[in-house]
Amino acid sequence: MSGWTSLTYELLWIKQITLLIGGTLYAISAVLCAFMAGLAMGAWGGARILQRFTDKPVRLVRLYGVLEGTIGLYALGFPFLLHLVEVGYPLLLALSLGSDTLLHFWEFVLCTLLMLPATFMMGATLPVIGRWRIGDRQDRIFTDLSVLYGINTLGAMGGVLYTQFGGTRFLGIEGTLYSAVALNLLIFAVCWLWRADETPDRKQHTPSLQKQSGSAKSKTESPPNRGLAWLLLFLFFFSGMVALSSEILWTRVLLFPLGHSLYSFAIILATFLFGIGLGSLVAEKILGTGNWVTKFISVEIAVAALGLLAIPALDFITVWTQELDRLFYDVDATAVRTLWMRSLVAFGLMILPTFGFGMIFPLAGHIHFNLFGTVERTLGNSYAVNTVGAIAGTVLTPFLFVPLLGIRGSLFALFGGLLFLAVTAWTWHSGKTLKRFVTGYATAAFLLGAVWAVSPPMASTHTPGEGNLARIEIDTPSGKLKLLDYEEGDFSTLSVVEDTRSGGRTLYVDGFSTATASDSLGGSAYMQAMGLVPMLLHPDPKDALVMCFGTGNTLGTVAAFPGVSVDGVEIDRNVLGMAHWFERWNHHVLDKPNVDIHIQDARRFIRWTDRRYDVITLEPMSPVQAGVNNLYSREFYAEARARLKRGGIMMQWLPLHLVTPEDARAILNTFQAEFPHVSVWNSFLTRIVLLVGTEHPLKLDKRRFDAVSQNQSLKSLAEDIGLYSFIDFMDFYISGNDALNPIWKKAPAVTDDNRMLEHSDAVLVPPLKRETDESFLNLLLARVGKAPPITGVTEREAVFYESQFRLRTAQRLSVFSRRYQGPGHTQFSEKNYESAMRRVRAFLKKSGDRAVRLSEGGWRPARP
Repeated sequence: MSGWTSLTYELLWIKQITLLIGGTLYAISAVLCAFMAGLAMGAWGGARILQRFTDKPVRLVRLYGVLEGTIGLYALGFPFLLHLVEVGYPLLLALSLGSDTLLHFWEFVLCTLLMLPATFMMGATLPVIGRWRIGDRQDRIFTDLSVLYGINTLGAMGGVLYTQFGGTRFLGIEGTLYSAVALNLLIFAVCWLWRADETPDRKQHTPSLQKQSGSAKSKTESPPNRGLAWLLLFLFFFSGMVALSSEILWTRVLLFPLGHSLYSFAIILATFLFGIGLGSLVAEKILGTGNWVTKFISVEIAVAALGLLAIPALDFITVWTQELDRLFYDVDATAVRTLWMRSLVAFGLMILPTFGFGMIFPLAGHIHFNLFGTVERTLGNSYAVNTVGAIAGTVLTPFLFVPLLGIRGSLFALFGGLLFLAVTAWTWHSGKTLKRFVTGYATAAFLLGAVWAVSPPMASTHTPGEGNLARIEIDTPSGKLKLLDYEEGDFSTLSVVEDTRSGGRTLYVDGFSTATASDSLGGSAYMQAMGLVPMLLHPDPKDALVMCFGTGNTLGTVAAFPGVSVDGVEIDRNVLGMAHWFERWNHHVLDKPNVDIHIQDARRFIRWTDRRYDVITLEPMSPVQAGVNNLYSREFYAEARARLKRGGIMMQWLPLHLVTPEDARAILNTFQAEFPHVSVWNSFLTRIVLLVGTEHPLKLDKRRFDAVSQNQSLKSLAEDIGLYSFIDFMDFYISGNDALNPIWKKAPAVTDDNRMLEHSDAVLVPPLKRETDESFLNLLLARVGKAPPITGVTEREAVFYESQFRLRTAQRLSVFSRRYQGPGHTQFSEKNYESAMRRVRAFLKKSGDRAVRLSEGGWRPARP
């Protein structure tokens, strides 16, 4: 239960703290390092606190219970403490003096102080329970520690699966927190009520212990001398660094076949913890007792070798990704099959090395006894050393290893370094002779050379998917693709792939198609529409904010308007390095003097900036990806609304093809909850709609459109997406606030607590084309008989534009009516639009307020 609750708190606190300081790599690293720093200090300090306690089991058990109960109470008050920190965060910004480096340092200090009381007690529980279980019996350290550490780690795995798959989905952040607190208090109650006479007397085990000790004498080896002991301790530190580093690197790799969802991260972390827990739990059964140093070094060598031998498997990542994509998009896809196949890939890559990491810990606990002298100090100090190594891995991997060596190179260097360090320890332990050193290093060098020859560690950038992690979409011939750029950055893996047939270019971020730009109509229309629509709707925009850079198309469109100052926000600095491949579409946006780029998490930026804007646009990653819920929640929309000037406009994209109909309704309902007036727009792509939120009702101003059209560069941008006249601009309008079908308002709201988008069914089973069409059609039906309010026209012109709008509406509806045998499909086929629309209106009147469901047999009203 202790391991379960600890991981639950860690995951919940990451979600909560990143809302405050952002979800950048620096912020997440600060939270993780602060959490582990508390564990290390707690293990080290807990061993010293135990010196004041006797060896009475009751006192140790009650101390353990008090620690767990206090952790729960502190976690219960954590949201209140976080609120106090939020109030004082502007002071932190002032103390940073405009320096990002200083700000990240203060954020680390802040996170450490915020979590330290709880994490210190979490770290202290290991020496406490170890002292109770083992007592002063050095010969029991390996046996009992393997059980304790194994069970605790498997409990942590359970906490990950519970939190990410069930807790936050059904209970929300707050409910999941309360459930973990309840478990901590249950632990306290059990420990406080425990009595020594209720368990078998320890002395009853003495004969078997003596027997084990006697049997071990034949296998004993002399304790390592002090020099070797310190080398083994450093080896344990280094293996902790390699463990966390490899977890980060394997996660970066596995995101390609598994996807960038909350479930994928949960599967990876749970698999990692499962391997460690299982390895620790069965360590004695596999290794036996005695010859501790030899076994410790041997396991370290085996882990290093297994880690190196896993590197060539990365050559098959593209093949695995395509196979999983085929299964994912198969009509027979199920959530269970998706989870099973993704788990199998993670298990196959990580299980053997992590199994070895698990066996190392109890071995280290035994051999370090001679350095630290007592059981509690041995357990506490060993755990602290290993955890400090993990902190080093957390910091060095993204900020040093990956930028310098890439993912493969980092794995090669880390496991290679572990191998040479373990070989050094082996030669020292077995006798420091020249022959042993030469033999050991030659064997290690041979293995490294063989892995290098089979799979060079440095990424290849010639062909997509060969020696790199550039994605190849299913059913796309690799010979028709050209890899223009590839970078394994500190935050994500980026690639730009060109389709040699169409000339279209796609930016991939961790294997996800972020944006495609092409010269064909509609190729990147929605991105330019996200810039044009709000800038055309606003009478005189002076300050604009474009969140999420992507290929730069939206930012370039907004920045093309004369007299406007634009702030661009992008979380990954390396994305900007790919912008030059899209200059034909983003119009050299990074070179424009009226553009100011901020490398920051969009949620954090909107929360803490003191600027106000006329126009704000947002196009993040897919709404169902991990962490993106923060940019679709009601709290975020409230913060964005607060940053708008009077008469300001907020633009948010809604990709219907990436979410379920339920998700789409929830996003629209949440957007409507914060903005009094909402309209839905579309740039001829039924898969993507644009939400516009304002404080007051909008009118389409023909004079504003005509004035903008006088600017040749803006006119060219508009014509690129089919805006040749004012009626084309009107046709982008789908429906308004009052006309939207009431069923959209019955959906739940997305909040920071109810992170429903991260648990969307679309993560495991993609929405069908029919479902996407259904979502769009229900928006489009709200347009029937409801032309947008327009101004700047004569009465005669207004009549003409409204008649043209009705015609365009009929043309749009004809697509769905003919495709799904809807009302008036025969008349639509004959282009008898007036008769067809009468049938549509009759159907809507009969359906009432219910939404429409599509099937091959026709349209039908949804059940209430």
